[in-house]
Amino acid sequence: MSWRITSFLILLLALILTRSSAHAGDRVAIVVNADRTDTITLETVAEIYLKKRRFWSNGKPIIPVNRDATSETRSLFTRLAFGDTARNLARYWNGQYILGVLPPATLASDEAVKRFVAAEPGAIGYIDASTVDDSVRAALYLGVR
Repeated sequence: MSWRITSFLILLLALILTRSSAHAGDRVAIVVNADRTDTITLETVAEIYLKKRRFWSNGKPIIPVNRDATSETRSLFTRLAFGDTARNLARYWNGQYILGVLPPATLASDEAVKRFVAAEPGAIGYIDASTVDDSVRAALYLGVR
């Protein structure tokens, strides 16, 4: 293999690794409607996403939304919020189906999560921290700063 091809492949690999690791190290923001003032902890988030906590402090239903199963944001959220793999969560939800409890709805992008949470007072979601804006309130950040 010529040095030009080798150099090109090394450069390409470095570019790919830089792009994928830049996102993988980011933080996840737990977002709620901009008018919501509830205090959110990591324990609260886990309870909400396992549907063990279903109501806000004012008695209104909590509507959690997930990112799509293949998103890096969801993978990071799962690892940070549960310390579990998606496979273990799938097993958990299979058991919940029997009880008639369905997992949170799934949305396709951070933008879709933001729009839903901004429009729905009872909603909670998670997005890449770099995408937070004034349309939602970041109630908690997870991950490395």
